[in-house]
Amino acid sequence: MKRCRAQNGDIVGFVIAGGLKIVHLFNFDDIKEACSKSEFAARPSGFAGLVRSYEQKFGIIFNDGPTWVEHRRFALRHLRDLGVGKNSMESIALSEFDELAKEMTLTVGTPMKVNFRFNLTVLNILWRIVADQRFASDDPEGQKYVDSVNDFFSTIGPQNLMNTAPWTRHILPELSGYRKLIQHRDTCNSMFSRLMQEHRQTLDRDNPRDLIDRYLLEMETPDAEERGYTERNIGIIGMDLFIAGMETTSTSLSWSLLFMVRHPEIQQRVQSEIDRVLGERAPIYADRKDMPYTEATLMEVTRRGTVLPNSVGHATACDTTLRAYDIPKGTFVLMHQSAVHMDPEYWGDPEAFRPERFINADGSVRRDERLIPFGVGKRSCLGEALARMELFVLFTCLLQKFRFEAAPGETLSLEPAFSVVQQPAEFSVVYQARDLV
Repeated sequence: MKRCRAQNGDIVGFVIAGGLKIVHLFNFDDIKEACSKSEFAARPSGFAGLVRSYEQKFGIIFNDGPTWVEHRRFALRHLRDLGVGKNSMESIALSEFDELAKEMTLTVGTPMKVNFRFNLTVLNILWRIVADQRFASDDPEGQKYVDSVNDFFSTIGPQNLMNTAPWTRHILPELSGYRKLIQHRDTCNSMFSRLMQEHRQTLDRDNPRDLIDRYLLEMETPDAEERGYTERNIGIIGMDLFIAGMETTSTSLSWSLLFMVRHPEIQQRVQSEIDRVLGERAPIYADRKDMPYTEATLMEVTRRGTVLPNSVGHATACDTTLRAYDIPKGTFVLMHQSAVHMDPEYWGDPEAFRPERFINADGSVRRDERLIPFGVGKRSCLGEALARMELFVLFTCLLQKFRFEAAPGETLSLEPAFSVVQQPAEFSVVYQARDLV
């Protein structure tokens, strides 16, 4: 796409096989303008994405229209009420880190594969909000759900055969990814059906415990079905929460350790700040105001290791225009966050990992509107507050407790593995317990 952009400019449109129209946006100002408009707030109707929701638009991430608005508001409201942005949520993150640290302590000094290592920890934080439950590290059920999300990301995307030729699912169910998508859907829906049944039997209407309890209460209202509060929809919303709440944060943690072992001087500086501000005390999210270098380092992680290089695909809800270009209804619009984060004209040295770019002359953190790991505008990530807290607390805990080095023989490539979610190439680290001051 770099060559195509160089030849054609910052707004590039194609019509691909099957008649699908795709527009690529590379420039920050264009992305910001498009994302501020309701005309660009729809989601594509790609068949691969619809398979998971019974070929209808359910859930939050891949939905649009009135039921999307309704359920986005529901999720934001109840995530906040259940502790997102509060000390109770930080306590959950810290308790899940304690479980992780116990396991890691048993293998100090031996190589640890980093990719996907933190998925279950991050899933458990979310799962305690959603279902008031957690998975033990040796629980095969938990690993099954982690694997299901990984399979989803390896299958979904504009390159999937089913988006341009849905009929391929009949003759190539494996190659087209159809079978994996069905397995992902059935795995998540069977789990949520079981959870809904369990929660109905123990529901206290005056004291809802978690997101499922609150959803059950909405299902009892007279207009529930009209507003989309159905058992099938909660299953799709559950998949959305897995996707948004697990993979992106755990992948950001993988990138953070990759950069720390590639830049031991930065790791040491972060740890010095942790020791000075926290000592042996566990971090809370409010500590970030006293830890500008740690926060700037995480900002640089999310810039240089952009997890969603093309964001989640948008679509035009009606015929519209952008910068005098006519864009028809139903056009698939890709917002290239990676192009914004790696723009040499703005950042100067985008390939360099340099936290100082987010530090002001007085030592405070410098905010930058062009750092957009959670998107911008009407479809920005609803889990941003939770993800920022998780990333800060878990990263700080990891560097407070352990010192990381590259495993022997590792090349530590920055060339990402190709997927919807941009994982670093597989790598391993060796770690030692730190002597805390």
